[in-house]
Amino acid sequence: MPKTETVHTRVTPEIKRKADAVFESIGLTTSQAIMLFLTASVNHNGLPFELSLPPKEDQDLAFATNIVTVDGVPPSEAAKNIFRLYHRGYIDYETAQFAIERLYK
Repeated sequence: MPKTETVHTRVTPEIKRKADAVFESIGLTTSQAIMLFLTASVNHNGLPFELSLPPKEDQDLAFATNIVTVDGVPPSEAAKNIFRLYHRGYIDYETAQFAIERLYK
């Protein structure tokens, strides 16, 4: 079947440059890589790879780590453990806050 359809999409220049480099390193043009993706999607009747998010606790821990990182220093394992206890409902917010404050005083 002749190729008569065109796919247009907008991406940032950085993503385009990086993707072009990846595809070139495996001997493909970006157009060929897109064609492979579309064909694989049809063959799989969906995306040809699994999409997933990290477990909610991991997301929350990453968020908490960003919040309590001070001067570029990540939180201690003790602080992470306090957050895990709070996240799992073993301690309430006030107790977690008190424990974290005690760690950093």
